[in-house]
Amino acid sequence: MTLRSSRARWFLVASALLALAGSVALAATARERSDAVYPAQRIPLLFSHDQHLKADVECEACHDAATKSVRAKDRLLPAHAECEACHEIDKAAAGKKVDPPAACETCHLNYDATVRKDVAKATFGTPNLIFNHQVHIERKVDCTVCHNSSISGTMADVGLATRYQLPKMETCLTCHNGSTAPSGCSTCHVTDGVGRLQLSFSSGVLRPMQGDPLGLDHGPRFELNHGTRAKLDRSTCMECHAERYCQNCHNGLQKPLSVHQNDYVTMHPVQARQDSLACQACHRYQSFCAACHERSGVGLNADSTFRPRNLKVHPDYNAWVVNIGPDHHAIAAARDIKQCMACHREESCTACHATVGKLPSSRGTTPHPDGFKAGCKAMAARNDRACLKCHLEADLQSKGCR
Repeated sequence: MTLRSSRARWFLVASALLALAGSVALAATARERSDAVYPAQRIPLLFSHDQHLKADVECEACHDAATKSVRAKDRLLPAHAECEACHEIDKAAAGKKVDPPAACETCHLNYDATVRKDVAKATFGTPNLIFNHQVHIERKVDCTVCHNSSISGTMADVGLATRYQLPKMETCLTCHNGSTAPSGCSTCHVTDGVGRLQLSFSSGVLRPMQGDPLGLDHGPRFELNHGTRAKLDRSTCMECHAERYCQNCHNGLQKPLSVHQNDYVTMHPVQARQDSLACQACHRYQSFCAACHERSGVGLNADSTFRPRNLKVHPDYNAWVVNIGPDHHAIAAARDIKQCMACHREESCTACHATVGKLPSSRGTTPHPDGFKAGCKAMAARNDRACLKCHLEADLQSKGCR
């Protein structure tokens, strides 16, 4: 074998080892539990689940509280009382030899019976999750479906259980797939006051990890390639982020041309009509959109001399206001009221649709379809703010909507 071929061979071997190490590191990272979900634990105990299972001890014998647990913060670990059902624990004779063992050092790490001292306290952080053990048990979900060894898939080879015997997201998604069980993030994850996932906890920050089963890995390159994912499924981003979160970077300074192509002004009406929510992520309709339309001569109060012949917002007056048909403004408003809000305020509607009693200058034209009265009482009870924009309180009572 020549020196060159020998070097080449060792290079291939080294490359293979590096690749293997990388794949192992990736797999290990994917198996990690997030501190934001499962806070770090301190467990100065000695315990063997496998020995208890070999003795035919059922899970419920030690974790009987799980059958009635409806919250993730419930304490489900056995206290001394559960242990004493089998182990003759005697604090006055901490080192006595019996079978099954009952000496304090059997379970308490580094405990010395000859030197009286308090046992070290175990710390189990509360999972930042929404979980109901009772429901899962009633539906016959076996304990080892969620709590197991990554090697055997059971608890038969587990000594001391830690947070690594708590379920990974992949395990949850086996059932929480949208058909067998709900798949929304807020089914299991804690939300804030406006319904988005809470990201910051005292134990850490919630962030999709490497190997995330939904492909949402927020790794080192995520800032470079997240745009593709956001365009495909913006609703997933909005589970955690407010619409204006994007503007932290996409503010015209850090990312001047990374949102729209150069000729976007001429093309934006098409996208605005197709997906108005995408525009609202960065822009305010009644300021940003209206201001540009006014300057371009297509707004309500346009002061520009630039008025191209075919540049207009609405169809002809008769089609838009008078004749009921596919181009009537009522159809457009029912389809997407947000487009109307780009230029108009509620007063634009009440100028015609408010009752004369509420607004004497109004035309008193009803915007309601036939049969609306049948459900008006329920709507008024749920939220009467919209009703009172056009009606007096007396109107609601006289029409049977109170």
